[in-house]
Amino acid sequence: MSLSNFSLEGKKALVVGARRNMGKGFALGLAEAGADVAVTDVNIESGQLQTVADEIQKMGRKSLALKADISSQEEVKKLVESVVKEFGTIDILMNVAVMYHPKSLIDLDEESWDKLTDVNLKGYWLMIQEVSPIMMNQKSGSIINLTSRGGLKAHADKMMGNYAIVKSGIAMMTRQYCRYLGPYNVRVNAIAPSLVEWEEFPGQENIKKKSNPSKKENREITDEEKFESWLTGPENLPLGRVATFEEMANAAVFLASDASSYVTGTILNVDGGYMA
Repeated sequence: MSLSNFSLEGKKALVVGARRNMGKGFALGLAEAGADVAVTDVNIESGQLQTVADEIQKMGRKSLALKADISSQEEVKKLVESVVKEFGTIDILMNVAVMYHPKSLIDLDEESWDKLTDVNLKGYWLMIQEVSPIMMNQKSGSIINLTSRGGLKAHADKMMGNYAIVKSGIAMMTRQYCRYLGPYNVRVNAIAPSLVEWEEFPGQENIKKKSNPSKKENREITDEEKFESWLTGPENLPLGRVATFEEMANAAVFLASDASSYVTGTILNVDGGYMA
């Protein structure tokens, strides 16, 4: 084994949905491993996406921030053309973009179904359709899709209806494309998280709480604290905590690098043992 196999030095990556949270974590992780990383999101007005690109450039890597609605084939084409013009090629594609809804599946209306499915499933397909010919031509590439525990196990959680269905579709899309693109030495894998930190709720703080529990406070435990305790408890998550962005990025670097050169069509559960 050689640690150099984990290096992404000289690789060109595109991370879709990189404005914040996991997408941002993936983009920074790939850059830290050596890749030049283009980042895209449907929202650039907030300035968050440009901030991610700036952080990547501070690492000494090339980057650019591009606005794109991946549910539009025309915008996907323009996005890929812009990245290739700047980088010369695309070696790594990470599909991370996701849209949620506040209604349960039985309450979801047709317009919302179409909007969610167009971004969460069709968008991944459009991205792969546009990038795969580049990788096929160069006889190399790594495509990484973000699926979820929700795509592998049914849930009745309020926001999981359409989300779980499209994430299941992404898992099968990953397996299908691995068969189509394998002969061209293009690998297609997916990452399936369970609970991951948000910028408003850093997972590192959760780790600290689990590792160094404070003395019992003389107060009543809130409903929110009870729910968090159940959610991250051993009956749900054997590791007893949410994942950090860095832990998710580590999985992406592995799948993007030559260290996983014989891994394709895999749904990598980075879930703290949830699916065990």
